[in-house]
This record gives sequence, structure tokens and C-alpha cells, in this order.
Amino acid sequence: MKISRKWLQQLVDLTDISDEDIASRLTMLGIEVESFENPSGTYKGFVVGSVLEVEKHPNADKLSLCKVDIGGEVKSIVCGAPNVAAGQKVPVGLVGATVPHNQHDPDGKPFQLTKATIRGVESEGMICSANELGLGEDKSGIMVFGEDAVVGTPLAEFLGIDDTVFEISLTPNRGDCLSHAGIARELSSAFTRKLIPRRARLREEGGPVNESAKVEVVAEDLCPRYSARVIRGMRVGPSPKWLKDFVERIGMRSINNVVDATNYVMMELGQPLHAFDLKLIAGHKIVVRRPRKEEISFTTLDGKERNVSPEMLMICDKEKIVAIAGVMGGMNSEINHDTTDILIESANFTPSSIRKTSKELGLSTEASYRFERGVDPNLTIHALDRVSEIIVEASGGRLAPGIIDVAVGKFLQRRVELHVDQVNRLLGTRLASGEIKRILESIEIPCDKKSETVLICAVPTFRGDIERGVDLIEEVGRVHGYEKIADSFQTRLSFDPRFRALTQTDELRELLAGAGFNEIVTNSLQPSDLAGFHDSSFVTLSNPISEDMAAMRTSLLIGALQTVKLNMSYGLKNMKFFEIGRAYKVADEKQTVGNFIESERISITLSGTADPVSYDRKEVKFDIFDLKSEIERLLRYLNLDSWDFISYDTTKEYEQSLKLFVNGMELGLAGRVSNLALRKVSVEQEVYYAELDLSRLLAARKDARKFRALPRFPFASFDLSFIVHVETPAAKIMESLKSAAGNMFRDISVFDIYSGEGIPEGKKSIAFTVALGSEERTLNEGDIAGFIANAERKLGSEFSAELRKQKS
Repeated sequence: MKISRKWLQQLVDLTDISDEDIASRLTMLGIEVESFENPSGTYKGFVVGSVLEVEKHPNADKLSLCKVDIGGEVKSIVCGAPNVAAGQKVPVGLVGATVPHNQHDPDGKPFQLTKATIRGVESEGMICSANELGLGEDKSGIMVFGEDAVVGTPLAEFLGIDDTVFEISLTPNRGDCLSHAGIARELSSAFTRKLIPRRARLREEGGPVNESAKVEVVAEDLCPRYSARVIRGMRVGPSPKWLKDFVERIGMRSINNVVDATNYVMMELGQPLHAFDLKLIAGHKIVVRRPRKEEISFTTLDGKERNVSPEMLMICDKEKIVAIAGVMGGMNSEINHDTTDILIESANFTPSSIRKTSKELGLSTEASYRFERGVDPNLTIHALDRVSEIIVEASGGRLAPGIIDVAVGKFLQRRVELHVDQVNRLLGTRLASGEIKRILESIEIPCDKKSETVLICAVPTFRGDIERGVDLIEEVGRVHGYEKIADSFQTRLSFDPRFRALTQTDELRELLAGAGFNEIVTNSLQPSDLAGFHDSSFVTLSNPISEDMAAMRTSLLIGALQTVKLNMSYGLKNMKFFEIGRAYKVADEKQTVGNFIESERISITLSGTADPVSYDRKEVKFDIFDLKSEIERLLRYLNLDSWDFISYDTTKEYEQSLKLFVNGMELGLAGRVSNLALRKVSVEQEVYYAELDLSRLLAARKDARKFRALPRFPFASFDLSFIVHVETPAAKIMESLKSAAGNMFRDISVFDIYSGEGIPEGKKSIAFTVALGSEERTLNEGDIAGFIANAERKLGSEFSAELRKQKS
């Protein structure tokens, strides 16, 4: 939000306080000043001048000699603009001033004016174009002001930019500071300055307001108060310069004298206002209600037709909707150049209702921004009087006597008890009750002493965020100044041996962190196209914050790839990530509240180099075997001993993949991420990724691992080689060999896979090292031969495998 220093100056005296001090103190009060700027320095040395005479230059056809009055002094200036003429009010740069933009320089660099001799004639300044001043693109001629420009006025003052504008950022609970009056209140306390009262001076005439308009509030639960005034016989036109300047200075667009006045008072006091063309209000009656069944859409002031729902609050007349309460008015009742009579609305709406309406419509306005955060219900009348004063002055209208004010009841101050010892205990201060009382009353929270140690505080209605004693303590702390609180502290040490036991997911985190992985946490909300990349049955949000967060993720993959991309942008190419999170999908075809599946997932991401280059070895990049190894690390940690990796078809997510089964139960996929998926998030290097169902994985966990005694008899270790179909997984053959060995099995591993010369086409040779043993005796050749014969029969039956015989 933008705040004008000149505007603040009308509410509190800041004469001898620097911009830096204001910014610093506001920030220390919890109102962050993001930046502040005073553009008037750009136009130092520029004034409004009046061209008295124009003659042709004696030595140049395209130049003119001008006599220019700059306020008590006349300067001779050579000018090359074709539109210069006597009687004009123009911007004049004096010797020593810096022209912001040189329109004859390709780079437009600023330059300083000096007294110069141009074609034999001395020039004491420069009459400037809008382009040279940085105020527009027009460089065809000089800038010409209206007759109301006062000669000698500093240009920044005339332009209305001789002011410092502060850009502030507020927390959602400080709706009371969304105005110049709110900020002035804070500065009044900070610098011990009295607020300057602003009382509206009104002249009412004509018939009473009740003869001109009526108001009925049907939805009292959504509209605690609705106040209105009527102005007749006014003229809609451009705003006076002071009003236009203030509105534009804080970043709003000047529209006309009525709309600008409502915006001005909103930014001054924090109360949103709206003006209706009274002749367009059917029956001259306002009805505040929810929409009827047949009222399904409404065209707002921005020309867009918007769908309305039954729980939204509408401002209506006897026949139709004329505004969406607290958000935006409608085209069917807007102020136009033919408007002569207006009804001004100053209302209070329930914050939750406005917030819901704004989100559902995807429409946020200055009014809704304030209503969502809470507006003082006792401000409606004061704001009405203030805006009526300005509109009557700017438009010449007649203010109808009286105010229409419909309220559900009185809005009283909340009384909160505050204990002095609790203030000092929580803040670490030694403030007396009198000092605490002074601090709170400086921000308009009056206090009475119940006792020497207890204060009864009357919280004003503009501070809806203060409900309890601790809220008041926070106010004491920030106004007193956190920087004044001693930085000494006390702490307590606990030698209690009891600590929270690690959960199973905590254990997995420790395991993976110890294996060199970094944990990542990615957003569950994604754009619809990314959420639907893995599974089209994704969950959509009714009121997304933005299109980038319109759906719930169906997989952790996209978040992992975005993290890879982010790290690559910082020059990191070697990555090992894991994430434990949730994925979501609609349970069946129709999405309803609660009708979705939420599953715990664990992901592993490898990208870049597994083994960095060194003087004694070459660089080794991650591959699918590294990924498989990391998954097996997890499975072994969970005491699992029966799993299978099955080669799986290419999918849109993977180009080389394995499906994991544990005890016959599918747990997830692992593999090299497809180019299609990588292009989705603009990742330009290979990524290997696995995503497993964490709930199923933990459910399969075995609590204890079984151990057996060291063997009493030696193992028999030997090699076997089988020729099988090229698509036959080695893991399947290993399981069959293990089964064939029975109780004699001790170990098995693959040491070679070969296809080529000597091997039939479509076949491959897989060589294994097998270790057998017995608990009772040393195995003999007959035992080994029996195993080999059994294995040859079993593999021949299951895989049409052939045992490769060694050539004698």
C-alpha cells in the first residue's frame, strides 16, 4: 500500500521528522516500509514559466528567441520547438538543473544545463518537452500547461510530486492501518505528536434523506451495518487538481470527482465507499440480500459477467442486483456524465463473507482487501460525512439532510483485563502500570486502574485483532520498542532422559541422510497440466490462490524434477534427493468433498555423477543400477528379504523402468525419467527416479531379523552359465536356482551377461557364482552334481534355459 507524506502531514505534524526516521519507526512498530521515494529531487531547478515574447532567431530559421517570466525575473531562452508561442505556461529548466532525458541522445542520458551561446545568442535556460522531463513520450514540441498554472511555482510542486511516497506491507491482522489515518495514529504514538482532528463541515439542504431513498437489510448476518447519504443536483466531471494529484500519487487512476472522492476517503480513513446513480436504483430503495435462485450472473464495473452463488451477499434495488457487496459495483448503476443524483453507500460486511466471495469470483479490489481484514463498524458515519463534504465541494451538489443508518445493534468497545506482572514477565521488562497505561492510550486504547497491578482496557472497535490480554501485551511491546528490551535471557535445562521415540519415517530419513541424500519438501499444489501428467484423476481446488496452485499433485515426480532444475540453475549438477510426502487422486469419476484418495509416498532422485572424476578413475554417472541399489538399501533396512524388480514397459514418465514387488505386493516404479517428463519442467540432464507407496512399504516391514550361527562346515562355490531368452530377467533365474538348492543354498551372484558370437540370436548367456553348504557335513561331488542336474531340469522347464557345458 502507498502512503503519502503530505497526506499524513494533514493528520499529524511531521514537520521536523525525516523520511528515514518515519520509515525506521514504522518498521519497528511492525509496519514494514519496503521502500520510499521522493521524485521531486528529479525536478530541482525547474519552474513554471510564462512565455512573454517569441521572435525568430537571427541566425537560424528553426530556432526562436523567447522572453520567459519565471516569477519575478525574465530570462532569455533559445527554443527549437515549433509550437512555442507567447502567452503559454511552460516548464522551464534553469542553469544548473539536470534534464532527466536527452531526446537527441540515443541512450537518452541526462545532462546538466549551462549558460550557452547558441548561434551567437545567449540562452539562460531551456523550455522542455514531456519526453525531456520523463513525463511522456511526446517530443514533437514543448509541454504546455493550463491557465491555472502559477508562474514561478517549482515544477515538482505544480505536478503534485513534491512528496515522499512510502510503500508499506502489513500483516493480515492490521486492517486498522490500511489508511492514512491508521498510519498517522501509529506515528502520533511513535513521535509523541497529537493527531490533527478532521471534522467534516456540512451544509444540508432540501427534503430529508428518507424522502429520497430507503434501505432494507435482509441478510443481517452478513451486513451488520449499512449507512447511506443522498446528494442531489451535482455535476460529474474531472476532479479538482488537489484531489486528482493525491489519488494518482498513491497509484490509483483518477476517474471523476465522485469516484475519486470515494477512493480518497477510503485511503484516508480505511472505509470503502460506493456511489450509485440514484435514478438507476429501482424504487430508490437499496436491499441487502443474498441472490435469488434465478439471479445467476451479474456484470461488474469492469465489464465482465460474473457467476454469483447463493451464499454471496448482493446489494440490490427493488428489481435487480446493483453491486456485489464489498467487492465491486455494477454497470447498471454506475456514475456517468449524465448523473445528477447519487446515493453513497458506507457499510460494514462480515469479513469471512467478503473473503469467500472474492476468492470464488477471482476478484480482489481495494474494497474487498479491507473488508476481508475487518473494518471498524463505527466508521461508516464519519466516512459518509467526509466524502459528502468533498463531493459537494467538487460537484456543486446539495446534501440531503440526515443519514440512513441500518444496524443490527450497537458496536461497543471490548473490555480486557491486563495484569502488569504478566506484561513484564512475557516481555522481560520492568514497566510500571502508569507507563503501560500511557503506552496503550497513545494508540487510543484507554485504560482504567482496577488496582495497582491490574488495568481494565477498553479496546476500540477499529482494533478487531485485540481479544485477550496477550494481544495487549504485544501492543505494549511494539510501541515501547522491542529494541529497548534487554537482550539478556533465562533458559531452563531438562535432564529428563525421556525423549520422543523416532517414528518409522524418521528412521528412514536418518538412513537416507546417512547415505548422502538431501531431503526435499515440495508443494502439494500444482498447475492442472502438471498435476494431470501422472494421473488424469487429479483433485482440483474450488478457489485456488492462482492457476499455478489449482490442483493437488498425483505424484512427487514433478516436484522432484523442479528441484533438480532449481539446483542446476545454481550450478549444481550432482544430486541425491529424497522426499516423504502425500499424493492425491479422485476416488472415482466424480469429485466431491472428501471423495479422494490420499497416499503416503517416498521418492528417491538421482542425477549427475555417482563417482566424480579423479586422477585414478574416470567419471561415472548415475544409472538404473545405482537407483536399484538405493531401493534395496531401504528394503534391507526394513528387514525385508523377498522382493522382485520386474522390467516394465516404457511409460510417459519412464523410458527404462522397473516395477517393485515385495511379498507379491506392488510397491511402485523406478527408472530413468523420460524426455517427455524432463521437457515438462525444462530439465536438461538424465534423472533416475523411484516412487514407492510408503504405507505399504512400512506395513511389510519385519520387526526383527533372524540370525544363525556361523557354519561349521565349508561352502562349496562354483560357476554355472545358462543360455536364456534375451528378455528373461536374471533375478527370476536366481530365484529358481535358490529354490533348486533348497536348504543347501548359501549365496548367489551374477558375474557375467553375454550375447554375441557363439550365442543364438535372441538369446543371452548369464553366468552365476553359486555357494552351497550344509549344517551337518561337508558337501561332496555327488551333492553338487545333484544340484546342477536339478537346476538344469527346473530352469529348462521354467525358462527353456540351456546349461552351457565347458568345452573339454
